[in-house]
Amino acid sequence: MFQLSNLQWKSFFRSASLAGNLFSKIMMFFWIFWSILMSILIGLIHAFGASLTNPEAENIADPFSWLNKEIIYIIGYLIVIRYLFQKIPILNIRSLLLTPLKKSTVIRYAMHQTIFSIFNLALIIYLLMFSAFVNLETDSGNLFLWNVSIILIIYITNFLNILLNKKDKLVFVLFVLLTVLKILEYNMIVDLSIYSEMIFYSFYETPILVFVPLLLLVYTYYYVMMFFRNNLSIDTGLSMKVKEAKMNNFDWLNRFGSAAIFIKNDLRLITRAKRARSTTIMGTLFVFYGFIFMLFGDVYGETGEFFGLFFSTAGFMFTFCGMVPSWDSKHYPLMMCQNITYLDYLKSKWYLGIIGTLFTTTLALIIYSYFGLYYVIVLICCSLYNLGINSYMTLWSGAFNRTAIDLESNKNAFGDKKSFNSKTLLLAFPQLVFPMLIFYFVSVGYDRYIAAYCVGVIGIFGIFLRNIFFKIILKTYKSQKYSALSAYKQTN
Repeated sequence: MFQLSNLQWKSFFRSASLAGNLFSKIMMFFWIFWSILMSILIGLIHAFGASLTNPEAENIADPFSWLNKEIIYIIGYLIVIRYLFQKIPILNIRSLLLTPLKKSTVIRYAMHQTIFSIFNLALIIYLLMFSAFVNLETDSGNLFLWNVSIILIIYITNFLNILLNKKDKLVFVLFVLLTVLKILEYNMIVDLSIYSEMIFYSFYETPILVFVPLLLLVYTYYYVMMFFRNNLSIDTGLSMKVKEAKMNNFDWLNRFGSAAIFIKNDLRLITRAKRARSTTIMGTLFVFYGFIFMLFGDVYGETGEFFGLFFSTAGFMFTFCGMVPSWDSKHYPLMMCQNITYLDYLKSKWYLGIIGTLFTTTLALIIYSYFGLYYVIVLICCSLYNLGINSYMTLWSGAFNRTAIDLESNKNAFGDKKSFNSKTLLLAFPQLVFPMLIFYFVSVGYDRYIAAYCVGVIGIFGIFLRNIFFKIILKTYKSQKYSALSAYKQTN
């Protein structure tokens, strides 16, 4: 175990994206700190029977029974959220299999990395805060064993996440099923919470039942161990699955000229590679990001609401296009030896970002137009800024991207993340901070409509300055060419 930790420590500091890794770690600690604070706050609110979304609502008479009713949905959605966001414990297996380390040692080290995941810690802290302040008149020992039972179930979902990594359809069906059941419960047609309360309240009434989730956790852990042990080999478990190729012509993209070749390749990448496909789906789901700030409008204010709507139109651009040219890292050295121009390559990525932004903007307009004309205006103005400014800034920041993407691995494999450094951070200012500052100061001095128009007008100017922006981007990519090639050749 110490050897593996030492290897990862050296890999971290010897990486070409050291600055990005350090920034990612700093941001991760801030995210953990914020999540812990929110877990404490929500645990206290629910312990006293208050509502998080509606503080003025009447308090729940029995918070403990209410939580037992909702646990079935919490666990179900936890499985879905883990699948989307939690990293799968995959190390650089190919090189480790050539060492005298035992397979079981490598597998245990990888699996144990998930034990202190923020998904586990946040829920455990929430349960502890809830249990410490909830008003129960019976023995505290029963409550302690109830907590142990729920924590064991949380860790069962932790290890199930590893097995579900390649089960897209199964997780999607689970999400749809939970959503439908919640809607039916809201309309008082089917109430699954009755059975949820019966099952989970039994862990409190009958503490001996704690052995049920304990045995399930032991079995799940052992099953995951055996699964990886039987498949952890270069010639079988790590080999690529060969499927019948499906030819997609995308002839309608020929209007983009010579750049159409690269656009077609990117679309084929999205349809065939799981990593690219899941990133695209996540970028599209950012369309609903505005609801978070609309729901807590009293807290975030008009500027926060504007920020949420801004992200609703830029999700695909910031997620998928934000990883350019890492998507091509595997064959980037070969591309540099071909008779292709950098300009055509960069234009193809720019066109793809434009198509994705127009698509997400259309979805956002359909969704948010229900709330009034103001939201339509804001979405259009945000889209113009993303098309006229952020499309160039995102492409420009890609010149300093030093993180390779392994398309053979799953979407959450360690190391598949966007690389941050000081230059990409500086470019994030015109992408996010600048439009927020414009909206804030103009809305305070004049009106929120005028503030939105100002952001849109800047985007329109950017659209007409395309040639100037592309000259700067092209020059930057050429100057960073060899450092990018060196970084993409790293295996870990």
